[in-house]
This record gives sequence, structure tokens and C-alpha cells, in this order.
Amino acid sequence: MGTSNPAKLEAVTRAALDIFGTAEIEPVALEAEIPEQPWGDEETADGALLRAQAAIAATTATYGAGLESGLIEGPGGRVYVISWAAVVDREGRSGFGGSERFALPSEFEAELWHGAELGPLLDKRFGQVNLAQRQGAVGLFSDGRRERSGVLSLAV
Repeated sequence: MGTSNPAKLEAVTRAALDIFGTAEIEPVALEAEIPEQPWGDEETADGALLRAQAAIAATTATYGAGLESGLIEGPGGRVYVISWAAVVDREGRSGFGGSERFALPSEFEAELWHGAELGPLLDKRFGQVNLAQRQGAVGLFSDGRRERSGVLSLAV
């Protein structure tokens, strides 16, 4: 798994257990260049693929998995959070999956359009530390009714 983010590790573990019934997930430090705040489906999915490729290259695992979250402009000119998963195998085959999307409150849009990264922006605004590694924006804005790892596991 091309990350050490606890929410992403939990998402891959959930999906792997659901699919295979058993799983051993090994986090891998990523050395690929991925934007801190990906924008759009392509850039976000590319980040997930780079993470998956780094994971399989650094291990003897059967599959490498990568997850990446980003932002995209959507209906009504709103900014939406998106997430993509990529899985690669030793034969070079790859596949992608996307999660549900949700709009951010419009009060954050100006800062995001001017280059702010969502995680640190939310941490600062809400007095949190590493929100992206726990409940994420979806947990915050759904008042805990949704959790980041659950949304990400849908992508996997």
C-alpha cells in the first residue's frame, strides 16, 4: 500500500478482507512526485496509480494499492472532494475505482482556488491535527455520519 495514512490503510484493509477474506497490508513510504493538492480526476487518479506502482515495486506483494484524494469543480461551480483508488498486479495490469463525491462548503472555495491544501486548511479552521488521517472532510461535514476510510474503501 503506497501510504502510511491510517484512514487509507483501513480502507484498503476493509476492501481486501471483503474481497479475499484475508489480507496482509504493508504500508510503503512513497518517493514519487504527487501534488500536495491534486485537482481533477486525471491528476488524482494518476497520484493513486503512482502510489500503487511504488507499493508493488517496494514489496513482494501480489497487488499494489494506492489511494489519492483531490478536488474538482462540479455542478454549480462548487468545489467537490474526489478520491481515486488504483490497484496493480505483478503482470502490469491495473484498475481504477472512484468514491462518492461531495461538495465542500463554499466558504473554503476561494482559498482552495488560490492554492491552499484542504487538509491543513481544515485543521487550521477547526483546530484539528491531521484530520485527513482520521475522519477527513467527509467526517467533519457529515457530523460523523460518514468516515473517510469508508468512503475510500468504496473506491478500492
